[in-house]
Amino acid sequence: MISLTEANQIFKEACELNKGDWIEHSQNVANLARKIAIKSGLNSEKAYILGLLHDIGRRNGIVQARHAIEGYKYMVDRCEEVARICLTHTFQYKNVMGIYDTWDCAKEEIEMVKDYLEHITYDDYDKLIQFCDAVSLVKGYCIAEQKMVSSVLKFGFKETTIAKWQSILLLKSYWDSKVSENVYDYFNE
Repeated sequence: MISLTEANQIFKEACELNKGDWIEHSQNVANLARKIAIKSGLNSEKAYILGLLHDIGRRNGIVQARHAIEGYKYMVDRCEEVARICLTHTFQYKNVMGIYDTWDCAKEEIEMVKDYLEHITYDDYDKLIQFCDAVSLVKGYCIAEQKMVSSVLKFGFKETTIAKWQSILLLKSYWDSKVSENVYDYFNE
């Protein structure tokens, strides 16, 4: 795992390349991931770093689902764990079409993501960042259902939407169970 200092430097450089809402969103994901990690016995610094850099592919400009691939490519030689999160954070269940936005890349790249997801087992860090991403906004946090509805209003309802929603709600239950309380209570800590 890269150091917090290195992660902050990578993030700072990316912020200079592409200013936008993704910056505050990523910071919120990182902060919530750290809080849940502390309560669940995970490495809180690692959780923070993974949350901070999960959308690092946005450094390349305004893109949709392509940011996952761009982040993976950028991080794979720097830190495999961060590169992995760049891909897995979008897929609460392993269907490459299970995204809110659209794929803005080549079919071969989508196939690469599909193959990657098929050959891994999600660990608690994947699940943590998936959940934190699903409830983090630019200005704080919201319950999962609120973000689900706002995403559908923004991108439209798809064949995979219900399965994505179910997966997000399962993640909420999973983390509630891991910390033995309602993780929404951490929004204001």
